[in-house]
Amino acid sequence: MIFINGYPNDTLLITDRAFQYGDGCFTTMLLHKGIVEAWPHHFSRLKRNANTLKIKGIDWSVLPLWVEQVAQSQALFPKSVMKVMLTRGSGERGYSPSGCKEPNVIISTHAYPEYYDDWKEKGVDLMLLERRLGLSSLGGIKHLNRLEQVFFKFEIEAAQLDDGVACDFYGKLVEASTSNIFWRKGQRLFTPVIDFSGVAGTMRQRVIQCAKKEYEVEITSAFPHILWDADEMFMTNAIFKLVPVKSIGTKIFHTFEACKDLSLRLDA
Repeated sequence: MIFINGYPNDTLLITDRAFQYGDGCFTTMLLHKGIVEAWPHHFSRLKRNANTLKIKGIDWSVLPLWVEQVAQSQALFPKSVMKVMLTRGSGERGYSPSGCKEPNVIISTHAYPEYYDDWKEKGVDLMLLERRLGLSSLGGIKHLNRLEQVFFKFEIEAAQLDDGVACDFYGKLVEASTSNIFWRKGQRLFTPVIDFSGVAGTMRQRVIQCAKKEYEVEITSAFPHILWDADEMFMTNAIFKLVPVKSIGTKIFHTFEACKDLSLRLDA
């Protein structure tokens, strides 16, 4: 199901800057029988990202009503996925946003990836990706430019592994292809800095807030070798929530206590 600006529609002008330049942002959300999980976190990020990208004209009072309307269509499904995209709309030819006065809000629903449940139960095998993430002043924003992630998937699928961990141009850890990463050493929990690369995931923020009750949480700048000394590692995103990592390269993890503990607390 696809809604554009509050109406069922699957057609958008080819002149929309989402097609031309990836000019927009998005969020992807988990639905439970038509109820959006953690909507305030997603709504806040959409507003923050749109403001950073200077996308004007979004009616923020109406957007939640559109989301609720589309979400209710999924009430018969135990779990499903919703994506909300904001685009700058159409304007004059060229990079200048001049003339862009009507942004577009695109809301779509999708089937829940059932293999995520296997991941959550059994864990995943990762690789360290060769392709690096570029450095950008748009670090942290979930904008529509996702070509780096497309090429990550080429690499992961060629290796026949579940996912991979990407580093920035300096070789420092950033994230997995569609998720943020955490690792634990004793009672200390770490996650990479994402100021200039990567996406500030809503689940990442929720985990950081939740974990502070039990662990010393550090947002750090680190090279990959630190993972080989970790006791535990897991991935986070808004759809699968927390997934334990069984291995990355030659490193095998044998304990998943923080992942299990935080999963239970976030689901409570």
